[in-house]
Amino acid sequence: MRAVEQKRLRSQLEQKRRDVFESYRRTQAANRESGEEGLQDLADRATESYRKEFLYSLTDNERDLLRRLDEALTRMDEGTYEECQSCGEKIGMPRLKAIPWARRCIDCQEKEEAAGSE
Repeated sequence: MRAVEQKRLRSQLEQKRRDVFESYRRTQAANRESGEEGLQDLADRATESYRKEFLYSLTDNERDLLRRLDEALTRMDEGTYEECQSCGEKIGMPRLKAIPWARRCIDCQEKEEAAGSE
């Protein structure tokens, strides 16, 4: 990978990481605010419960994405960023440009997704 491409991809990963942290911070602030509001009736409680559950699932997704971003940055530092973690072949640049935190080449990712749906 050319140094210019790697620098641009690193910048993308770092920006996405900052975005995830900001989203997480906003979710946590909304969660605190909702806990402070008094609930009037059963319907309000059910709605609030669903909202909190939804927010918690977002945080799980954010946590997973953050982990993947950190792993990609580590792989970049170690010089293994372009290597598929399943087959060891090179991950195509179009895939890395689309999903900079990709861990597998497109073939291995498709195989994993097909195996997961069976």
